[in-house]
Amino acid sequence: MDTGNLLDIIQHRRSVRVYKTGKVTDQQLNTILEAARWAPSGANTQPWEFVVTRDRKKMKKVREIYSNEWRDRKKEDPVHYKGLKKDYVGDVSVLALACGDARTKQVYLTTRQTSDREKLFQASIANSVQQMMLAAASMNLGTVWVSVREEVEPELRELFKVPDELRLLWVMPIGHASSWPKAKPRRPIAAFTHYEVYDRKKLRQDSDIHAWPKN
Repeated sequence: MDTGNLLDIIQHRRSVRVYKTGKVTDQQLNTILEAARWAPSGANTQPWEFVVTRDRKKMKKVREIYSNEWRDRKKEDPVHYKGLKKDYVGDVSVLALACGDARTKQVYLTTRQTSDREKLFQASIANSVQQMMLAAASMNLGTVWVSVREEVEPELRELFKVPDELRLLWVMPIGHASSWPKAKPRRPIAAFTHYEVYDRKKLRQDSDIHAWPKN
């Protein structure tokens, strides 16, 4: 395996929020789904289910759902709310809804605590989404995580006929980036790696905890 090529793809992936016209082919989509298929999961339960659409009317409705949520949140706190609009969900070639079958948690026989089962369940699905994003990036296609919060879940669930047995976790747009975002700064390996025991000197101060860290 070409480790350098794999790292190039990982470093190339971006959260893309501006898209241009361009089709994601069926072959490309199948490659992305194949990447999800091979993700690691707790007890090999493979809890993921993906609802995939190319329907422009559905995408327009998804954009409307998220736009209404943004507007309502902004009204609640006009000064401090900094949430980003998600109009791009209507501008892509493909939308994939990441769902999970929570019944698979009962298979985790050695995991007793409910919270531990939930961690393993969500991590398993997150693994599949991350592998989809890397597969997309390898084909120079943009993706981004879009959370499914309580405010939008009922409408999305109804629009895509997601059964009650499934959890609806994320929406992932897949398309051609209008421009490829620049990489944001990353912490150096030495800052987050601890050998044998945790190095207390590396514990970040409260003032260091913020979004989009700068150099």
